Amino acid sequence: MSDLRNFFPICRRNFPITPGKDNLSDMRRFPRSHATPRPRTTPRPLDTARRTAAAAVRRSTVAALATVTAAAVSFVPSAAAHVPGTTGTTATTTAATMATAALAATASAPTRGTVISSSVLPDDLVLTRSSGGWHFEYETDGPHGEKASSLGTLYLPQGQAPEGGWPVLVYGHGTQGLGDANVSWTGWVGEDNTGDQYLAHWLDAGFAVAAPEYVGLGTDGVHPYLNTHSEGAAMIDIVRASRSLSDDLSTTWVTNGYSQGGHASMAAAEMAAEYAPELHLAAVTAGGVPAGIADELAVVTPVLQFSQPDLETYLAFVLAGFRAARPDFPLDDYLTDTGRRIVDLAETANYFEMSDAVADIPVGDLVTRPLATGDLLPAVREHLAVPVDGYDAPVFIYQQAYDMVSPAPFTTRLVAEAEANSMDVTYRVDEDPAGHAGWTDGLEDAVAFASSRV
Repeated sequence: MSDLRNFFPICRRNFPITPGKDNLSDMRRFPRSHATPRPRTTPRPLDTARRTAAAAVRRSTVAALATVTAAAVSFVPSAAAHVPGTTGTTATTTAATMATAALAATASAPTRGTVISSSVLPDDLVLTRSSGGWHFEYETDGPHGEKASSLGTLYLPQGQAPEGGWPVLVYGHGTQGLGDANVSWTGWVGEDNTGDQYLAHWLDAGFAVAAPEYVGLGTDGVHPYLNTHSEGAAMIDIVRASRSLSDDLSTTWVTNGYSQGGHASMAAAEMAAEYAPELHLAAVTAGGVPAGIADELAVVTPVLQFSQPDLETYLAFVLAGFRAARPDFPLDDYLTDTGRRIVDLAETANYFEMSDAVADIPVGDLVTRPLATGDLLPAVREHLAVPVDGYDAPVFIYQQAYDMVSPAPFTTRLVAEAEANSMDVTYRVDEDPAGHAGWTDGLEDAVAFASSRV
């Protein structure tokens, strides 16, 4: 237990978080010369209502959220233990949910990707290497195929579009929080901003950049954090929406994302062929994929009588997102009164507010019983399962060996299972001591991997 108690401060030393500061810019910096602005052209305006953006974002990050313990990393069960499945009453509920989802998906399919509202980006929200773009809301799927919506932003490259249009890079952002104030699109602009510099590599490589916020971030409802179906749908439908905004976009698209964005990229890889057959997914690139969350939750029990704000914050985010996707599941049976209060707070609070709220609460005081008991973990696995089969394009996964947020053993297992299913996967592991904070290390390889396949 001492290992668990001392584990999380390691991440704080590797990547200290300062409230109210653009912490992502301190993780990795690109040469300033790379972000030299060029003259911009104004995108053609659309005759649509302008949507009021969500409240000003406070750029939080979960790079310091160490979600794994020594026990969780060493506990890597067989592949069979990770096949989503349920028994008893849970199986009945799941069957009913799947039937409802099938009907809902059929009903919503014709409008997936429809733009609900849009506005041309003002100059101060245009990426340094972009010629301009739009911010918009579009229709997509919720967790069970029901109609939902997501915010999105489209950035066009500079110069003339090639014949057939710009290929589209769909960029999935990492965890910001579940509340509407945690949207990301206003927080990555500026030549000194690492996010701006990161996306500049894609724009300079000739990709239009489309960035979804995911369902429930700035739109109706609670964000179903890490729900595989809704994340994948938001990644795919933003291509449809973007192509209705600009005539200069191709049907060819690729993905990139890190952490939660890596999870979304992998979800899209499996969904794309059936969900959007009119589009051509050419490549999938994903880093820091959270492939072992259910295993990490398995170590949470009432006996953990010490406070660990990072772990508790991440636990609350995961459970709040699961509850949003599965309101039928009796999650309260696993939570104490304190636990229910903290999970409720996770629906709106940012990382710093959550960390303050749990600072003096022992981990074990949040739960009534070990989370590994009963039907919770099978249901959570089904909610956030990372696909290991059915990829519609070659996949490049990059991972940090010392990542304490998305630990390498779980990602290595994911790759092994995908390869056993004859999936085309390229796997790179870096040994950056920054761990999860080394999120830009795989960027150049990701751009090269995608560029060679469009």
